[in-house]
Amino acid sequence: MIHFGEKDILTLRLMQPLVERRIDGIVDVFYQSILEVSKLEEMIRSHSTIERLKLTLKRHLLEMFSSDLNDEFVEKRLQIAKVHKRIGLEPKWYLSAFQNLQNAFLQMLHDEVKDEAQLLDMIKTISKLFSIEQQLVLEAYERENIKEKEQQYELVKSELKNKISTFSEELEDLSLSTNAAVEELVSSGNEVNQAIRKSSEASQLTLEQAEAGGQILSRLQQHIQEIHFRMEAMEAAVKELNLSSGKIRNVVLAVEEIASQIKLLSLNASIEAARAGEQGRGFAVVAKEVNKLSEEAKLTVVQIASLIRQSVDMTGQVVNEIEEVRHLADQGMSHSGESGEMFRHILASTQNSVHEVSMLETQIQDLIHTIEGIGISTATVAESAERLNRISSQL
Repeated sequence: MIHFGEKDILTLRLMQPLVERRIDGIVDVFYQSILEVSKLEEMIRSHSTIERLKLTLKRHLLEMFSSDLNDEFVEKRLQIAKVHKRIGLEPKWYLSAFQNLQNAFLQMLHDEVKDEAQLLDMIKTISKLFSIEQQLVLEAYERENIKEKEQQYELVKSELKNKISTFSEELEDLSLSTNAAVEELVSSGNEVNQAIRKSSEASQLTLEQAEAGGQILSRLQQHIQEIHFRMEAMEAAVKELNLSSGKIRNVVLAVEEIASQIKLLSLNASIEAARAGEQGRGFAVVAKEVNKLSEEAKLTVVQIASLIRQSVDMTGQVVNEIEEVRHLADQGMSHSGESGEMFRHILASTQNSVHEVSMLETQIQDLIHTIEGIGISTATVAESAERLNRISSQL
């Protein structure tokens, strides 16, 4: 595309004496412009010296006008590009510096060559030569950049491969450990769930027993209340009996009075019969029998009175006992009511406990399902980690 041919080589040979005469000035001007950039100056002083670089550049430029464009020429340009790359000279600095160098040569031709046709040929040849130089160096730059990027890519790939491999192995180990922990947790959860289920069954049995106990306590309250009512009725009956005993006692007193009067009458009759003599003997016998009957009646009345007193005493004791029993029955009713209320609270608490245990059992089952889901996900992660490890080994 540049069309660098034999004519250009002959033109270079023609320009060679001129270049040799002006080379020192060109090199000085070139490095004068280079040293105006502090970064380039620092780079030069870090890797070489100005004088040494001037000699190198001088030799390099003279070779451009004296050598053929052969493999050796190309190889030297490639080495120059490698050196520039190694010391960190960016392509923009190289192009700028090379442009200054080309301008110096063009200025030399302008000053030295008066023939316009010859000047034009020399300018074209120098432009071609410098273009070839730049193409070779920039191409070498590009190859070095590609090589460096490939090296960086390989380094990054190797590091990434190692990290992925390490990470996948750690992830797989962690997944296996997690899976084992999950299995143990599921087992523990099942044991807890079994214990809760047994507790729920026991609580349900307790609830049933509590309900049965509540029914028994309710019937007991009814029986105590019935006893209370019957004790009141018995107390009233005993009081009626006491009143009847009092009435009987009054009747006994009346009978005792009548017996005393009959005895007195029988005594008077005996006296009158004695006065009557033989005629009153039969009447005396009757009076004697009447007296005997009155004595027996009086004795019987005394016995009845004694029995009535005993009955009254016993009735009083029975009344006292009934009163005490009724008082105890009242206390029993009061305590039974309190026990019933407390039992209702216990029953309600037991029902609430059964409900809470049932809810806890449901929550534990949900937790076990969740843990099992985590175990499945962990197993999936382990498989993914193993697959990632296989893929990383293929990088």
